[in-house]
Amino acid sequence: MRPTRRGAATLAVVGLAVTMAWLSGPRSLNAVAAPLSIALAVGALQVTRAGAPTVERSQPRRGFPGESRTVSLTVEGRGVATITEGLADGLSAAAEFERTLPATVSYDLRYDARGVYELSRTTVAVRDVLGLVEQRHEVTERTEVVVYPAVYSLGGATFERTLGLDSGQRSEFDRLREYVPGDSLRDVHWKSSAKHDDLLVTEFSDPVGGEGISIAARSTEGHADEMAAGAATVLVGALRAGLTTAMTVPAGSIEAGGGQRHRQRALELLARTSSGDVDETAWNRADVRVRADATGVTVSLGDAVHELTELTTTRDNPLVAEGVS
Repeated sequence: MRPTRRGAATLAVVGLAVTMAWLSGPRSLNAVAAPLSIALAVGALQVTRAGAPTVERSQPRRGFPGESRTVSLTVEGRGVATITEGLADGLSAAAEFERTLPATVSYDLRYDARGVYELSRTTVAVRDVLGLVEQRHEVTERTEVVVYPAVYSLGGATFERTLGLDSGQRSEFDRLREYVPGDSLRDVHWKSSAKHDDLLVTEFSDPVGGEGISIAARSTEGHADEMAAGAATVLVGALRAGLTTAMTVPAGSIEAGGGQRHRQRALELLARTSSGDVDETAWNRADVRVRADATGVTVSLGDAVHELTELTTTRDNPLVAEGVS
């Protein structure tokens, strides 16, 4: 417990009054110092009786660098308080509030960089009603925040040609079905959707002949973000083209699969990975190899080596519009 700035000024006035009483008699002490001393004592009692607050934080959805998510804090307790959220590097927000407890506050948490972070420390500084005395509480409530790597838009024809795919294999129509989260918006049959007042997706009997690819990624120290972005871009592009994907990165591997759940698991693995190497056997067997170092990001398929920028059409993230969580 400590005095606030106002409380410190009040203590200074009390000290001055005591000095004047010593010089001029006790009447000045009773007139000035006594009421202020009582106010300080009452304030200290209020803060003590308020006790330690508790904090409950909402779970922010996963996202990509540059996106924001709303976080809510519910603070239970008594008194007037300054609530301040502690943030790790890679996250940013305007997260300081003045409230009378109990209170619920919300703020926009911006994702600045790929990674897995922890929101764990909320400072609640409780004051008395006159703002003379303050007690700071560090409340621990751990919440994990996952920020996926950047994903870039791949050029369809260039990407399929690089992988050796025959785009004509995708032209055999099978049926229309209802849209489900994770379906590519390019497969929405807009004319039929308008007639049925619901999103319908074109499904093909054998999109790419049941093919799949394996991806391996490695990077030198300090270039994990670029490696993760390259691997994520290739993986998302392959899944959107109808391929199943398997992936090996320094943090681990994920078996072949497809669909939204597989994509989310792969992106989370890429959010967690650090720089480093992968098993040489997995590297040599991979259909697509992504390497990041000080010179940039390369994507290799067999003997062909491409700069990642050669395969991307824009730096726009094709998943943001789909609301991936």
